[in-house]
Amino acid sequence: MAEFIGGIFSTIFGSHSWLATILISMFPIIELKGAIPVGMNVEFWGENALGSTSAFLLSLLGSCLVVPILALIFKPVINWLKNTKLFKKLGSAIEEKVHKHSSSIEQKSEGEARGSKKKVFLKMLGVFMFVSVPIPLTGVWTGTCIAVALGLKFWQICVSAILGNMIAGIIITCVCSVFPQFTTIIFLIVLAFVVAIVVYTLIKMLIGKKQVANTDNVKEDKGE
Repeated sequence: MAEFIGGIFSTIFGSHSWLATILISMFPIIELKGAIPVGMNVEFWGENALGSTSAFLLSLLGSCLVVPILALIFKPVINWLKNTKLFKKLGSAIEEKVHKHSSSIEQKSEGEARGSKKKVFLKMLGVFMFVSVPIPLTGVWTGTCIAVALGLKFWQICVSAILGNMIAGIIITCVCSVFPQFTTIIFLIVLAFVVAIVVYTLIKMLIGKKQVANTDNVKEDKGE
């Protein structure tokens, strides 16, 4: 498996493991959690594998570049998706997921703080803690969207998401440095999450379309 994946990376990126690390870290779900073990993986790159510091910094750079862009376009993109027939359900599902997490942080900040400044701090802390957990679906993509839903300012979104991302990156880098034999396993776990989520989303969309089609057929049969 490692040789197969390494062959794919070699075909796409050649010996440029640094470029692969940056680009992979920019993908949702994968982010730096998957990019760091890829960059450090000797089975993938051989002598071109990155050291722990280089893998951390490059993956942090790539994943953090997403934060300011996503902070600016999240709401417009979601509104556009919800206004299209093809992606309406996807847009609504993403918005519902984000608001579920943001509401949890909002409730905690409202319950524990009285002053507006402290509420903002607790919201930022909530986003920071969410992103700093080094598992799929808690990275800068989701964290940034949550911060937008919480109504944080642009700089507050960037600070909380990027700092949390740094902590997650440090944890993953430490694990890969101490247990280099696990780099392939970590990447495969992250990749499995990506595949599972994509398949689940596609199945959910297909089921939704079938339900709508069945409802329309029933209405036609009744002459409505």
